[in-house]
Amino acid sequence: MADATAPAAGVDVAGQLSPGTASRARALGDLLALTKPRITAMTLVVGGGTMLLTPGGIALADAALVLLGMALVVGGAGALNMWLERDVDALMERTADRPLPARRLPPTVALALGLALSASSLPLLWLHASPLTTGLAAFSLFVYVLVYTPMKRASPWALVVGAVPGAMPALLGSTAVAHTFERVGLALFAVAFLWQLPHFLAISIYRERDYVHAGHRVLSAVASLEVARVALIGSSAALAAMGVALWPLGVGGPAYAAVAVALGAWIVVLALRGAGESRAATDEWARRVFISSLVYQTVLFAALVADRLLFS
Repeated sequence: MADATAPAAGVDVAGQLSPGTASRARALGDLLALTKPRITAMTLVVGGGTMLLTPGGIALADAALVLLGMALVVGGAGALNMWLERDVDALMERTADRPLPARRLPPTVALALGLALSASSLPLLWLHASPLTTGLAAFSLFVYVLVYTPMKRASPWALVVGAVPGAMPALLGSTAVAHTFERVGLALFAVAFLWQLPHFLAISIYRERDYVHAGHRVLSAVASLEVARVALIGSSAALAAMGVALWPLGVGGPAYAAVAVALGAWIVVLALRGAGESRAATDEWARRVFISSLVYQTVLFAALVADRLLFS
């Protein structure tokens, strides 16, 4: 008979995880970190929401497998990005503790994981979505890994290039249902594209020193802080306008439009408050814009889905 007083496997007498168990848990956590899980989760929110909003419908099993395919392609792109940027990440405070620059995993693990996830994603999308969805996913993977990633150290226009694969989940979700380009997918792609501009301009402003130290060509350093602030204000206004435009485009109804107007006014006013302040205050303002942009996107898509479920 087992001793009821004996510690559980992997747990020491003090109730702590044993070194071997803790090491395995850390390794699994590091493997997950290679896939950029927060970005992957946002991908599923946008892609799943777009599938729900696209006319025509899709079988639940197919929708689940399409979402899995999206998660795999985004996770694979994240791992390949970390493999390519491991030396650059070591130079930045915000990324120095990632698994590769911290040397907790060998680079070959990230390369193998990225290739495996990417390769497994495309057959899933081909079988359960459409050839168009598969092609868009492959294009997005190519642009993110082989164009955007090296371009960040060459030009501030990398922000615009990177916004294309970043917004692609909207098109993946819509083409999985419609098997062609249609109004909902294109409109939500535009929202997701425009959202990334103030979101990433904001983080590049308040983390400018970190980015410059790593050799990234961010707009505030290449042009000026004032140019970056003007770009952030302009892109915030464009995002707010596109968010409201989903109502006349027939993507959202009047209830959604009320939320979009309020959110748009909030994000534009927040962007305008940063103009003309000191650098320290500007950094704090940019941090608020960055966090608020996450709230904006989450609430906007939630309002779209709620509007569809409750009022259509």
